[in-house]
Amino acid sequence: MVNSSVLSLAAVAAIASFAAADNCNTGLRYCGAGLLSKGNYLPQILDELSRVSSPIDKAHIYNTIFYCAGGSNGDIRYVTFCDRGCRDGGSGHDDFC
Repeated sequence: MVNSSVLSLAAVAAIASFAAADNCNTGLRYCGAGLLSKGNYLPQILDELSRVSSPIDKAHIYNTIFYCAGGSNGDIRYVTFCDRGCRDGGSGHDDFC
């Protein structure tokens, strides 16, 4: 039997791969959910969560704030996990817990 969280991650990856690729704006902070809606950020999100030894589950993928370091790939860096949910700050503004 396949774990439901693995299926959820696979669904997120499939949806993200069809989204038009768009890099984050350098200097802004983004919720993981916002990055996934911008483009194929799932591999970078998983790498960052792993780098900081954070749990890798749906809550952490969607509700972690990442700093957009920029560059040609729109590199991101872990900032914090929002245990009460991550909020979209709107276009041109930082997302927040």
